[in-house]
Amino acid sequence: MSIFNATHPHILVLNHANCPYYCWGCDQLGFGLSYVCSQGCNFYLHKQCGNPQTLIEYPFSNKCILRFRDGGPGIDSPCDACGKKIKRFHFRCTCTFQKRHLHPSCLADEKTLEAANGLTLHLQKAATSKCLHCGTKDLWSKVRGWAYVSSCGSYCYHVSCVKEIINQNWRYGFFTGKSDPFLTIKQRFPEDMDRMNQLVVARKKERPTRKHTKAVLSVLFNLLTGNALGLVGAAQTYFNS
Repeated sequence: MSIFNATHPHILVLNHANCPYYCWGCDQLGFGLSYVCSQGCNFYLHKQCGNPQTLIEYPFSNKCILRFRDGGPGIDSPCDACGKKIKRFHFRCTCTFQKRHLHPSCLADEKTLEAANGLTLHLQKAATSKCLHCGTKDLWSKVRGWAYVSSCGSYCYHVSCVKEIINQNWRYGFFTGKSDPFLTIKQRFPEDMDRMNQLVVARKKERPTRKHTKAVLSVLFNLLTGNALGLVGAAQTYFNS
């Protein structure tokens, strides 16, 4: 399949990109089936940017319809899915009560990712726990970001973090354009899960017990009030707790 796009002088053909790239249309990371220049120029468009639908339904609400735009209102707004700024091509919500902006490629994200041991992560509107990659639940203030979430809700990856992982692995030469980039999540999931569990255990060990905290407060109180006998008793309690 071939198309002509006003953003490039040559015919574009639908083909597998040999490596991850940045789409000229939306300036976001791309890989896999894409529109590439038939003359060999370093020009790529996501399939969704090269031949977009005019209207599309918001994945998490059938009351919200998104309209494709190649600029205008919405530029510099955060993408509802990945949190990154809208720069050129995007979809904008037609609703009057809430404005959503999304990169075309984010709307085409895989709906599920296979993790280790048969665990499946499902695309959700927001993370239910801290991301295994970045360690936060929300991307930043007022931007939650979509996430791949396990059925139990305990394990998550932000959509933006998944793309970052894929890009990092490509730069390190772990896969080519012909391999499935989403396999990188399956390969690193056990390591990320172990790292997160170790952090949780470490924090629990560092957290003072209620008895320990009470002893510390008792030492401070007796020190401030000049109660020598009470200070000795409180100190013994502290060091024995």
